[in-house]
Amino acid sequence: MKKIVSLESGNGGLEMAQFLNSFTNKLYRGNNENGKNLWSNFSNDSATYKLPNKDILCFTTDSYTVSPYIFPGGNIGDLAVSGTINDLAVMGCEPIGLSLSLIIEEGFELDELNIILDTINRIANEFKVPIVTGDTKVVEKGSVDKIIINTSGVGIAKKILCDKILPGDKIILSGGIAEHGVALLSKRFDFETNIVTDSKPVLLEMREIRDKIKFAKDPTRGGIASILNEIADEYSLKIVIDEEKIPIKKEVKTATKLLGIDPYSLANEGRILIICDSKNAQSVLKDLKKFNTMAEIIGEVEKLDKVGNVILKTTLGSRLLSMPSGKIVPRIC
Repeated sequence: MKKIVSLESGNGGLEMAQFLNSFTNKLYRGNNENGKNLWSNFSNDSATYKLPNKDILCFTTDSYTVSPYIFPGGNIGDLAVSGTINDLAVMGCEPIGLSLSLIIEEGFELDELNIILDTINRIANEFKVPIVTGDTKVVEKGSVDKIIINTSGVGIAKKILCDKILPGDKIILSGGIAEHGVALLSKRFDFETNIVTDSKPVLLEMREIRDKIKFAKDPTRGGIASILNEIADEYSLKIVIDEEKIPIKKEVKTATKLLGIDPYSLANEGRILIICDSKNAQSVLKDLKKFNTMAEIIGEVEKLDKVGNVILKTTLGSRLLSMPSGKIVPRIC
């Protein structure tokens, strides 16, 4: 029986990690004439390259196939530009340029394409990150579902956020979770909510805090559950999170209960999950609250462990917050 690629292979959870590991390690990563590879951080939000002047080039790419492509508070253009800027910003770098590539199904309405392109232009102009190259393909009806966007980005950093994570370090969220997921699903399943997507660049927040923190990540596919487990596993950490501290709007709680979906596994498109030294935590939190009053310290690194675990403290006790698995909501970002 032939093996096939399933939807779970792109869900942002356990199956996706296993799928990517099955082939990415086979890819040529490059090296210089001395046998030393100048590229690194292949599994992070952006790969990095050491420049001769000691600056660090960051390079990232992402593709977006979203259903529906226009949703409360935004559209696929928001996700594409904001998501790529964010993948650069959370590394601690300044974006300097983006590419924009479109694959469009014949018959796509020009008015809707203009809405998407106007959104892309507005965000790029607001944050002064120019679109410098790209490509467009139009394919036969039925070849793709409406529109797919790929954006790549480059940026420059003096230092990458990769300081050693230690027991006592604090975990901080920059705002309420699962708002993008709920906004998109409300349109997909036609139910009423006042929740709109959180999609936006986090560049301003990162500029404010990047000198005070050790690590940052934007919790997109797989939500905070996926990111926390990735961190715990990669660095062999035990992370303890207080459920009552996790910022989440009442409307989001209601909607996720209605849909039977775990909000910790839902995508966020304008949030940052941060790790910093405990002595800087209150200062970082104060800075973040300038942008979103729901920012909160949600837990800490308790100890180093041979097996990375994420523990969720609840009113009824404690349980493992596992890596998302199975049929996480597809085509959400």
